[in-house]
Amino acid sequence: MKMIICKNEDDVQIEFSYEENADFFLISLDGAYSVSNNVVTSANTMTDGSTYQGATTKQRNIVITAEFDSDYQNKRDFLYKCFKPKSPGTFYYKEGGEQREIDYYVETVDIDEKGVCRNATISLICPDPFFKDPADTTVTMAGWEPCFEFIHEFTEELEEFGVRVAELVKTIDNDSAADNIGIEVIMEALGAVRNPVLYHTQQGIHIRVGTPDFPFDMEPGDIVRITTGTNEKNVYSIKGNQETKINEYLDEESEFIQLVHGQNTFIYDAESGVDYLNVTINYRFRYLGV
Repeated sequence: MKMIICKNEDDVQIEFSYEENADFFLISLDGAYSVSNNVVTSANTMTDGSTYQGATTKQRNIVITAEFDSDYQNKRDFLYKCFKPKSPGTFYYKEGGEQREIDYYVETVDIDEKGVCRNATISLICPDPFFKDPADTTVTMAGWEPCFEFIHEFTEELEEFGVRVAELVKTIDNDSAADNIGIEVIMEALGAVRNPVLYHTQQGIHIRVGTPDFPFDMEPGDIVRITTGTNEKNVYSIKGNQETKINEYLDEESEFIQLVHGQNTFIYDAESGVDYLNVTINYRFRYLGV
């Protein structure tokens, strides 16, 4: 069964579905199954056709049409409460075992004035046109993996609570339709670490925190958090409960690594103390439709 949920910044949410007793029966959903691109070409003098220069995916416009047949005033008020002007929200699409989500801003809300069954048409603008998975995927390059889950019965002495995993090289396969997927890299120091770095071998690029002339030293418990998504390219230092932006520690050749289509092989290192690093990579695949 298909279900649409829209939740605004105040955690007020509304459901649209095909169930007969639904408060808001879903009539149509436009803009969730299509994708539109801006293709840039240049004309060639005295040559037929044109030359392809590049393309970008346009913002997405999702239009929901639903109907309701009772309690008109309260349901109108609820729609206005959910879809406030200038208000951000998240659109959730559920069908079978699949779920996708996308952030939106409200463009218009149009509600019929009369009738036994009254239609409501809601237009949503999604500046980032890609749908995302509902939760991050976490890849552990170095860290601890638990050996059991609660509830657990201890049947022998000296059972291991976890196993240390340390893989300097890790490959993530991106088989989605999207390139340039932002990631979050968490580097946690178990001991003294200087100038940690992460490499992407296919692209031949890296992101390094600290240089020989401007070193960055981590003590036990310190965390470096790197974010590379659109409009959130930053590096942070976390000490206790305090998080500080430290982009000034990046070396001049650093690039904010993103997942490209196909294989993405990562290698982590440090000028010193690499054996004392826990490294995880979090990401969400992006999709052109639901």
